[in-house]
Amino acid sequence: MAPYPTNSVCLSQSCIQTASTIFSRFSPNFQNIDPCTNFEELVCGGLKENNVIAPWESSFGEPTILNDANYVLMKNILETPSNRSWGSPLDDKNFEKLVDGYNACMNETAISERGIEPLVTLLGNITESFPISAKEYESPKSFGADDHKSFAQTYLWAVQNSIFPFLVLNPNLDPNYPETFIPTIIPTGPPFSSVLYTDEELRTQYETMVAQVFTDVLPTNETRAAAKDLAHGLLELEEKIVSTAPAFSGVLDLVKIQAFDDVAQSVPEFDLPSVFKAISPSPVNRTSYPFPEYAPILSEILANSTKPAIQAYFLWQAILKYRTAVDGPEIQPLTEFMNQVNGKDPASTVERWRTCMAEADSKMGWLLSKPYVEVRYTEAIQNTLEEMATRIQNKLASNIGQIEWMTDKVKAIAKQKVEAISRNLGYPKASPNLDDAQSLSDYYASFDVSESYFDNTVSYGKWMSKTNGALMGSKMQDGTWPQGTNSALTINAFYYPQDNSITIIAGILQQMVLDPSVPAYMNYGALGTIIGHEFTHSLDANGRQFDSKGAFENWWDEESEKGFAERSQCLIKQYSADNVTFSDGSQAPVNGTQTLSENIADTGGINTAWDAWQDKRREDPASDFDLPGLADRFTHEQLFYISSAQFFCEKSTDEALSKQLASDEHSPSAVRIKSMMENSRGFREAFNCPVKEPTCVIY
Repeated sequence: MAPYPTNSVCLSQSCIQTASTIFSRFSPNFQNIDPCTNFEELVCGGLKENNVIAPWESSFGEPTILNDANYVLMKNILETPSNRSWGSPLDDKNFEKLVDGYNACMNETAISERGIEPLVTLLGNITESFPISAKEYESPKSFGADDHKSFAQTYLWAVQNSIFPFLVLNPNLDPNYPETFIPTIIPTGPPFSSVLYTDEELRTQYETMVAQVFTDVLPTNETRAAAKDLAHGLLELEEKIVSTAPAFSGVLDLVKIQAFDDVAQSVPEFDLPSVFKAISPSPVNRTSYPFPEYAPILSEILANSTKPAIQAYFLWQAILKYRTAVDGPEIQPLTEFMNQVNGKDPASTVERWRTCMAEADSKMGWLLSKPYVEVRYTEAIQNTLEEMATRIQNKLASNIGQIEWMTDKVKAIAKQKVEAISRNLGYPKASPNLDDAQSLSDYYASFDVSESYFDNTVSYGKWMSKTNGALMGSKMQDGTWPQGTNSALTINAFYYPQDNSITIIAGILQQMVLDPSVPAYMNYGALGTIIGHEFTHSLDANGRQFDSKGAFENWWDEESEKGFAERSQCLIKQYSADNVTFSDGSQAPVNGTQTLSENIADTGGINTAWDAWQDKRREDPASDFDLPGLADRFTHEQLFYISSAQFFCEKSTDEALSKQLASDEHSPSAVRIKSMMENSRGFREAFNCPVKEPTCVIY
């Protein structure tokens, strides 16, 4: 690690860039804004005023900037011919596989020449396994017991291609035995917001679009001729599912366990024993089954639906899964509609390299991560991250002893739980181990990569199905990162209650979040708040219901439960009193109940990071030095909070903001920043606000 600057003002390139970025995000008239009443506008006004949201995006903020930086770096590596070796011959072979997959995606000529033919062929598997005669399209009959076999065969084919019509199957850790993976079975969510089915104009537009796509891509003359009727039947079926299927709300839904045989009997149409026999080498005895009450409802929906409607549902799920792997005017109406409902310009197109980088990131993420960490992830970053994580973890654990509303018994268990949190930092060392070429090669061995982009997409679906199936019933390997993590480029950090771990991914560890060469107050303000946020999740409304090993267990006594509920109600009231403002000046309220756990983590995160930084500066005062142009305007304490807040600065479309209010567990950025500062005594004192007492504090 480079030594700290010997002068009071750091004039290194990193310090100059950091100071410049801070100023660029400030409101142009920041000097006239009271930080105690409008801190978000002070620190974020420039970012919102000076940046536009890309047509293919729905927001712009720090994650967008960091993701772009990662993708540009990897674009240059993948597209620039080089004789560089990435280590051993097997490392180089792994890199070649990555480049081959990326190049297949980039070959727009080959993709265009092939058109929608491969998608049409793939859909033929559905019409063959769940056949319907021309007469049945004209006079549809209801789905009955004699259709169960073909239905189950079609469902199995879909699952083996990572398509999940009606029911989603995924591995998760057993909430009672968290060292073992078991399948989770939940209803398939709607392809679009449920608002679509109640907005008559949007619903009509959706049905028209589906009919048009069906007319152009369905595999037989009979299905194409029945396209309009199939589209109508599809929407009626989707509406029944949307109006009855319970929404998956989070980790607490996963703790409901049932014997596998009971689950299989509750949905006989799916023949789940045959499905799991085909996809899982280990016997499955237990399942996480959050919504057993939905099984008879789903069976009734199927029984009251026509065979063509069910076939249309299978076909539509496959089209949605593989639409991006083909090119042609036939699929364009769907692309434009998806852009529209996601708050983007309907006609927007993404630069091809961005699409292909995102594909590489999602499908070959760990192969892509190997050169990324070689180039970007330094020893200094790793050491600084480990030191900060240790310091913040210890501080949260020690702060628990000062909590007045917890009993001593619960304090001891909470402290022990925080101390037991394992840390996944940077990139994985197991399943796969990025430092081991053989481990990486073995991990992707059954994922065949060719010159065909569509074939690669299908290969990935089959590989993912095998990979997830192999986990069900198996033991969790030591060092394995949580399910759903598949790339070191990801801009994210999270807490996983089922194994009591936090994960801080390398992709987020860039300038303005973590830079070992800038003052500690900058790193603790930005990354420290993020780390503290994730540790605090272990004690939020959901995380607190799991023990130190990740098992679902109630370790709270009545007095501590009451104290937690009272302080949670303070946060709910605080956030629910805030509104967000749309571009036309209209406003809408935040749901403080929906966002409670994230709000708890925000408040605990920033306060724990602040306390940890206070320890750091006492022990290592040289780690805090001045940034150019800022020393005469802001104190180090104030810059801690500026650094923290600027990570959350965001500019969003109205559609994206509405969607966030409706379903996101995170509060909108402006509200997050405002409330985090209101709940921090350190902020109020740093900016000499009239009221020093924080509004709400739990941890």
